[in-house]
Amino acid sequence: MLRKIFFFLLALSAPVLLMLDWGSKSVSTTSAAKANIVASEGFSSEALARIALMAPTARIKPLILRRQVNPQVLHHTTPDTLPYLPYDGDMLQALYEQASYLKRPDVRDYPVRGISKAEMTRTLELLQACQVLQPEALVDRFDFYAVKTDLKDDRVRITGYYTPIIPASYVRTPEFSVPILRRPDDHVPSPAAIEEGALEGRGLELAWIRSKRELADAQLQGSCWVEYPDGKREHFGFHSSVKGRGGKYVFFKKMGSPEVVGAGFFPLTAGYSVAIDPQYIPLGATLLAELPDVDEKGQLKGYTYRILFAQDRGGAILTTKRLDLYSGIGKKGLQNARKINGYGRLWLLLPKQ
Repeated sequence: MLRKIFFFLLALSAPVLLMLDWGSKSVSTTSAAKANIVASEGFSSEALARIALMAPTARIKPLILRRQVNPQVLHHTTPDTLPYLPYDGDMLQALYEQASYLKRPDVRDYPVRGISKAEMTRTLELLQACQVLQPEALVDRFDFYAVKTDLKDDRVRITGYYTPIIPASYVRTPEFSVPILRRPDDHVPSPAAIEEGALEGRGLELAWIRSKRELADAQLQGSCWVEYPDGKREHFGFHSSVKGRGGKYVFFKKMGSPEVVGAGFFPLTAGYSVAIDPQYIPLGATLLAELPDVDEKGQLKGYTYRILFAQDRGGAILTTKRLDLYSGIGKKGLQNARKINGYGRLWLLLPKQ
């Protein structure tokens, strides 16, 4: 009786053993031998077939390849500090703009090594599904990749930028004598030659402002609003720049939209849109940032943590050492931008594998 029970259990395991032996010439011999043994103990071939059907189906675990990110840029890890994170309307707006951008056909499937448009889109879907951004939910849903730099403890310099509003004139006057220029269609002289007046009289002036300092600020920020004496405002965005003798000169263009847009040509959201170097971190990436919290004297009080979205690029943002957080428009934007200047860590989020 004990021998019959033993062979009954052996028959139940036969399909699993066949799966393990798949590809070996001994499969048919082994199964035939088992069938003969069981039959000799009083089981018919029909009974053996019924017993085999009762056995659980062997499940083969699918092979999942780890994503091949650039190890010189990203390191797979888990943040040692992960508090509850804010989740507000501005964040949802930035998330929505990013999702719309990633749906566009002109966005490459793999903008940088190992990071796909599909996975960046899935990251946003998982983030939106989180009702509360609590640490456990984030760790369960995402893989975190620390952004590597050659600075101490792989920290990134985090600064703020904004969109200034500059008083302007439609025509040149003694008060408004500095032009905001669009790029010429033909040869572009050096920055020094432009400062010396090489482009004067060619009808390239978009507006006239008071000082070179205001122009330099607009060129540094990458965009500006100008406000004319009649109250009308115009939005000028970055067009291109030229480098050479005298440094760098930025040209502007009139923007059709009243909204401030980034390098992806979709609206930026103050407090959540960041400028990155897209050679290392792609536009459309979702980030977790450790933001330095400084007092009025610029002294570090601690850190705050926030989900950010890579939606812009800047001429001064090179490699992974620098991150620029968009802070808004006008005086309020300037005040917020001045509060952001320090070093913190940065992680890129992708769906958990």
